[in-house]
Amino acid sequence: MTQPPVVQGKVVGRSADIEQPHPHRAAVHPMPQPEHMEVMQLSCRDACLPPEIRLGFVKKVYGIVGMMLVLTFGTSLPFVFATKATLDFFQHHVWILYIVAAVVLAQLVFDLAMSCQMCCGGSSLLQSYFWMMKTAPWNYLYLTTFSLCFGVLVGFICAKYTVQSVVLVFALTVVMIIALTIYAVRTKADFTGCGAYIMVFFLGLLMLILVYSFFPGSVAITKVIAGLGAMLFGFIIVYDTQQIFGSASASFGGGKRDIEYTIDMYAFAAWSLYLDFINFFLYMIQLFGERR
Repeated sequence: MTQPPVVQGKVVGRSADIEQPHPHRAAVHPMPQPEHMEVMQLSCRDACLPPEIRLGFVKKVYGIVGMMLVLTFGTSLPFVFATKATLDFFQHHVWILYIVAAVVLAQLVFDLAMSCQMCCGGSSLLQSYFWMMKTAPWNYLYLTTFSLCFGVLVGFICAKYTVQSVVLVFALTVVMIIALTIYAVRTKADFTGCGAYIMVFFLGLLMLILVYSFFPGSVAITKVIAGLGAMLFGFIIVYDTQQIFGSASASFGGGKRDIEYTIDMYAFAAWSLYLDFINFFLYMIQLFGERR
């Protein structure tokens, strides 16, 4: 079979060169819609595709995620080990908190506007967002800004817990993320088509949190929500990891993946995995952390 060329991370060529989903799996692994093909692609059936292409993408994504985590946890360290001095500093420099809040709020408003536009059939905001994610240095500037902002947010959350519990939960989170990553890469099971189920679970968790906000104070319910959140983002880590590795999973003994990120979406893939790690850690510390 002739190998289809790869252009900007997109597989182009004959449709016969792209693996077609089995008819019995169509409901579980639906074909990506054309407007999403800039982000995802069907895995190429040709095993002759040079593995270094996909492995280079994987290394780039994890390198970016590593730098983002260093910035985030480096920013949050003073909140853990010098809590009083750090809180006093921010009390005298409130403008930093205003900037962080404005950046995060702007992102939330943009996400809401983008979602509303997509529901109405539009895609201009989404296409602009993807263009930014594919264009240097804007994508790196975006990721760096949010890494620092999330560092402040994570720091304030960690400041509520004892140093020992934060360190232990961090270590536990690292071990579990490594285990989930190894499982995602080496398993024969393909979770790349489970996006719809993840969305349903995520919306259910949001509804549970919304209902709980009207009846706060129950430690048991808080732990239940934290446990559900940790399980959800643990599964999302597996889901995103498989889409990042894609066809490269075969090099590590893993199974075939139906859907994978396009190579030019390295920043978006890194952003998604970074959010998975951060949310997983925050739910873990809420579940196992000991408050001061």
